[in-house]
Amino acid sequence: MTLVVLGSVKGAPGTTTAALALAFAWPLAAGQRVLVVDADPAGADLASGFLQGAAPAGGGLAAAAASREDVATVVVAGSVALDGTGARLLLTGAAATRHRGAGPMWARLRELPRAGWVVLVDAGRVTADDAQQMVTSADAVLLVSGSSLRAAAAARPIATTLHPGDDAARGGMAAVRLLVVGERRPYRVDELASSLGMPALPPLAWDPRAASVLSDGARASGRFARTALMRSAAATARALYDELTRTQASPESAGAAPVAQVNGNATGLGARR
Repeated sequence: MTLVVLGSVKGAPGTTTAALALAFAWPLAAGQRVLVVDADPAGADLASGFLQGAAPAGGGLAAAAASREDVATVVVAGSVALDGTGARLLLTGAAATRHRGAGPMWARLRELPRAGWVVLVDAGRVTADDAQQMVTSADAVLLVSGSSLRAAAAARPIATTLHPGDDAARGGMAAVRLLVVGERRPYRVDELASSLGMPALPPLAWDPRAASVLSDGARASGRFARTALMRSAAATARALYDELTRTQASPESAGAAPVAQVNGNATGLGARR
């Protein structure tokens, strides 16, 4: 199915929260699984935050990368279930397994989409040096950013490296999309996408209370699935799912219209009125 890498830049909010929200919202057909992988080299946000320190010992990403057993078997044995269905899983990370140059890790993760899995990789903060490995290893790369001028300035060099041209010219490389957390704080998604020169997905809502369930393991209320964060995650996941499904079904359409049409020139963001 799909391997999606989420990466952020300095000051960007919520890459880990975004990965979990998309996992809970991802549309799964019968028999499919979605896996969140903590590949953040800074390490352990998912284990100490969402899992509240309850990660299993002896499993995780490093064990899956090193094992010679069937990767799906190893992942299931070493993962944490995100819900009662067993279809949504979390594989905790190891800071020593850097996503760039970590050939065994990428090779093992690529086996899972071929078996029908959806894999969402939390790569943490990325640099321009990480970009080439990401776009050649994944089906999609999501650059997570806030909507402030400072966030856009931090994202620009990474966006330039990740998305040097239009999708039609990228060949077999990943689709690269902007994922904004907290639109209109103060800029709109279309303004940010135009400034950065890359297409955008529907944004994730700024919803600190709901986000704390995913970032810090706060207790979820019965209304969690209907919070602004999770409603927006459903729209984001559906848009990305539909685009990747079209691309995988018809490879020659990889350069088709992006998820969000961006108008105007990438001339930068002006002062808010």
